[in-house]
Amino acid sequence: MAHHEDYRQWPFLTPEEFELTCALFDKRYIQAKLGPTRKNFKINTRRTLTTGTTSIEIIRLLQLPEEEDDLLRQFAKLGGGAPDVSGDIAIDIAMADEEEDHEALRPAQNVDGTGDGLPQYSLYSHQPYVTYEIHLHATYRLPTLWFTLHDIPNGEPSLDIDSVYRYLVPEQYKSQLREVGVTGGISAANHPVTDVPAFFIHPCQTKEAMECYNCPIEEYLMTWVGLVGGCVGLYLPSEMAQAKIGGP
Repeated sequence: MAHHEDYRQWPFLTPEEFELTCALFDKRYIQAKLGPTRKNFKINTRRTLTTGTTSIEIIRLLQLPEEEDDLLRQFAKLGGGAPDVSGDIAIDIAMADEEEDHEALRPAQNVDGTGDGLPQYSLYSHQPYVTYEIHLHATYRLPTLWFTLHDIPNGEPSLDIDSVYRYLVPEQYKSQLREVGVTGGISAANHPVTDVPAFFIHPCQTKEAMECYNCPIEEYLMTWVGLVGGCVGLYLPSEMAQAKIGGP
């Protein structure tokens, strides 16, 4: 079945179509049976009050504490000392609470609703993580992937292309991205909302890639992330593809 009639001009998106794809993408994440994956992979829909634009934020921890002692130290950093129960039991309780309460899956937001604040993790404070953001490009009228590194170890600079290649780019993509250069590869510019320098994947080749697919609007961002995200370490859990969602 052809789905191009779902869009005004496939594969481009109007702001209204992009907002709908974001809502459906977020709904798919909420309904997916992710289990422990929710500990280090979080998705949230953002709306900027000053512009009225919608975006998707994806937060992924770059590494988890490898031992129980590491986890206990994270509790201690929060000022409450070690929990009364064992580390494994504490994680199980936290996960059970998250599965029951979808709001527990969300990082903290600013009170003004802009969502510009840094995410807060109750269990993994000060762990290195990456924030991916999906914004609609005003000129190309296609989703664009922005990303920033946070709390990476040894005082390494976050806004550094070598850090991006070290922590995000899988080995099989490194030579390809370096050959492509700025156009179509990893670029840096001021963030479209915060105006703070950040990295992004240039969208100039997205149109040709998306034209090879025939996807309904509820699968648009799933397909797009599958095409764009892998080169900087963004892979969606398979449970999201399996999640059944209805209309908006």
